[in-house]
Amino acid sequence: MRKKFKMLLLAIGALTLFSACSSTQSDIRGEGNQRALAMAASKTLKKPIIYEKKWKTTGKVAMMDTFTDGKVEGEFRRYYLNGNLIMRGYFKDGVVDGIWEDYYPNGKLIMSGYMRGHKKIGKWKYYDESGKLLGEVPYDQIPKEIIDINQTNLANFWKDIKSGK
Repeated sequence: MRKKFKMLLLAIGALTLFSACSSTQSDIRGEGNQRALAMAASKTLKKPIIYEKKWKTTGKVAMMDTFTDGKVEGEFRRYYLNGNLIMRGYFKDGVVDGIWEDYYPNGKLIMSGYMRGHKKIGKWKYYDESGKLLGEVPYDQIPKEIIDINQTNLANFWKDIKSGK
């Protein structure tokens, strides 16, 4: 009985937190704790919980994850400050599994392919900044300049997240 009461209190606290966060713009610096609470709430409540974080400076979505039974499940997205996607992928039972896409700041694809068990599999398509398909090869054969652009974009995204933009 005592354990059920604690679980109920945790669930009520999580729901209160999420309802408060949904009505106000959140500060991206608190991302880690709120994301962990969403993960825990999905396990406690036994239903999917969508975690969404907004950029403080623009009010646009920065991150979106769905948690089921304490794990990332289904589509996840990350966004540039301008609102365009930076990346999108899929999880199954907390493991990357499915289509993976990375984008330029202008919204055009950089590369796309498939991942299974956190590993890049099969052929990946890569594109120039105008969206023109440049090739389709195994991931390890994508030209270094395309990989470098993607890594720079991701590094800047995480730098902006940490700075509280």
